[in-house]
Amino acid sequence: MTGLRLITFDLDNTLWPVDEVIRQAERTCSDWIAERHPDAASALTAERVRAVRDRLVRERPAYLNNLTELRRDAMAFAFIDGGFEEREARHIAADAFLVFHEARNRVTFFPGALEVLETLTDSYTLGALSNGNADLKQIGIAELFAFHHSAESIGIRKPEPDMFHAALRTAGVKPHQALHVGDHPVEDVDAARRHGFHSVWANLIDLSWPQDLDRPEHHIHHLRELTDLLPLFDD
Repeated sequence: MTGLRLITFDLDNTLWPVDEVIRQAERTCSDWIAERHPDAASALTAERVRAVRDRLVRERPAYLNNLTELRRDAMAFAFIDGGFEEREARHIAADAFLVFHEARNRVTFFPGALEVLETLTDSYTLGALSNGNADLKQIGIAELFAFHHSAESIGIRKPEPDMFHAALRTAGVKPHQALHVGDHPVEDVDAARRHGFHSVWANLIDLSWPQDLDRPEHHIHHLRELTDLLPLFDD
């Protein structure tokens, strides 16, 4: 079989809009800290955590390959900066992250996303490739995917080739038999085509394409449009 066999999807801003999800998760986390640890709440303002996150990334850029570790450590260091002992700070931060992460996985899918996935999984191997820390089991769609590779599980973010190569190995296919669908011009679309995949730009949040990148050959504004494009990749 030489046609298309594998379709991989980015997650955040490809299958669901993520910005409001993260804001709501941060509010839920802050409310939990204020209720359970009121003495710690003043140390964990959103501004302080962002400042600590920026500092940590400057000091160790590899944090960007593990957003779970980054957020958990940023909260812990914010508590430490606020006068807490390290052991207590890390304990509260670990519990608070679980609250954040549960809320972070309460997503609202783009129109048609679930229907498209349910249709495609009958004919193709589906994989998820994400730089973020979404949990497909918590979201409730793990059964639709054969695998989920992330920056945390692979150890490095897209646009590096590692995640794409892992997808090919997992699915047992060649690059020309694979299609990647994602929202990010550099990390998804350009990366996929540089690593031999077919690619589709899922521009569901009306982004502008960077002027310094070759424009994508295929793009969609609604996930239902994807099924109409698939015959183009079976030659």
